[in-house]
Amino acid sequence: MRFRISLSIAFILWAFFCSAQDEPKKKRIELLNADVLEYDEALGKKARRLLGNVIFKHQGAIMFCDSAYLYEDNSMDAFANVRVNQGDTIKLFCEELNYNGNTELAKAKRDVRLVDREMTLYTDKLDYNMATEQAWYNNGGSIIDSKNTLYSKIGRYYSSIEEMFFKDDVKLVNKQYTVICDTLRYNTSTEVAFFLGPTKIVSDENTIDCVFGWYDTDLDIAQFSNKATVFSADQSIKGDSLYYNKRHGYGVALGNVVVADTAQSIVLTGERAKYYEVGDLVLLTDSAVMIQDMGADSLFLHADTLLSINDTIIDRRILFAYHHAKFFKPDMRGKCDSLVYSYADSTIRLYRDPILWSDENQLTADSMWIQNKFGKIDQLFMKENSMIISEEDSAMFNQIKGSYMTGYFKEQKLHKVFVEGNGETIYFAGEEGGEIDNVNKAMASNLIIKIDSNKVKDITFLTQPDATLYPLNLINLNDMKLDGFNWRIEDRPAKVEDIFVW
Repeated sequence: MRFRISLSIAFILWAFFCSAQDEPKKKRIELLNADVLEYDEALGKKARRLLGNVIFKHQGAIMFCDSAYLYEDNSMDAFANVRVNQGDTIKLFCEELNYNGNTELAKAKRDVRLVDREMTLYTDKLDYNMATEQAWYNNGGSIIDSKNTLYSKIGRYYSSIEEMFFKDDVKLVNKQYTVICDTLRYNTSTEVAFFLGPTKIVSDENTIDCVFGWYDTDLDIAQFSNKATVFSADQSIKGDSLYYNKRHGYGVALGNVVVADTAQSIVLTGERAKYYEVGDLVLLTDSAVMIQDMGADSLFLHADTLLSINDTIIDRRILFAYHHAKFFKPDMRGKCDSLVYSYADSTIRLYRDPILWSDENQLTADSMWIQNKFGKIDQLFMKENSMIISEEDSAMFNQIKGSYMTGYFKEQKLHKVFVEGNGETIYFAGEEGGEIDNVNKAMASNLIIKIDSNKVKDITFLTQPDATLYPLNLINLNDMKLDGFNWRIEDRPAKVEDIFVW
């Protein structure tokens, strides 16, 4: 049964009811305006239905709606064009609202919108505690500010500390990037986002994967950890932790760093790396190693510093290894002070006291170039003071010397050497299948040497040689060493781990 009374009488009765029913320390919901007030016993004793321009006030908050039900337990239901203003910053909009004046908990439904400063939260169902200024949703929502749009299934917002927490299918969209993660915490004042769980950050320049990290969306700086990886067009950078300054295009990776070049099947590792977007430059230090996948004969290279730069003219990378460079490959080992590896032509250039070992042959020169072809050594160029030494036994050494040498490889083994300028040779020989009984010492401007099974098989002199054959029993073996002879077997890496031993 319903009945109407005039609004003036309703206000008198309402004031009397409020004064009689107030509980200690619990302020009653205050009705400021309504065009019509109806009692509806079907909704409970002393339940009131309010129609037209309804306005309530409670604990400093003002509530507006088209219609409402007000209950004796200090709660209410509001309908249509519901609006709640709390202070100067927070505004709540929805189509349905249940509010408990004792707990100050508001439950909003349908087209819910919570506006706080420059941030707006959209969802279909929202709970908001006006006492603590905390809001939460569990059925999907989005938050939009001047720079970001954020979506998630579950959300928590703490207005007093301007903090937000999101979980499940979280997606943060910015003009410059998109963040997809499991859990995210975001502060609207500092504009810093914290990621928890598997996270992916996608931009035009790169993609970042991590499990934990933070991102300052205002300053464009971030730090990521736990399987943190940055993917760019032709490479990826992975480390225990990554620091990244997007605005300056600069990053640092620390701990178990791995830089992979997918196009060249080359991996760089180390404990510390720096990355610069300008020049697409990566600098690795602390146990820095380059690994090139060549199947069973992969190349391992160590140096104090590895620097990888993208040559924009040819769009291929160049690797600089400087100070204490040493490398290992089953059929080729070497060391030098510094080297340059051009991925474009697969050429390795060695500088300052370079030395190579090809099977049993030791090769030295002032500088060397190693030319690879299809992942295998094809040619070797030696410049100035070039020398090749191989050991017959602890006292006898075959030697080839010249100004310039070009070595040719067949099935990864040195099989021919062209000597140009000031050629000299010493090699020990004997009857086929017999013991060594003589040594041949020759000089010629240019010559070609063929090698089989790591031994000199044939020497072709391209100019008139000055050659002498000495019986082994009539010579002093110490005299059978060319100028500059230096057998450095102790420097030869026997295994991969030896590249770290200088």
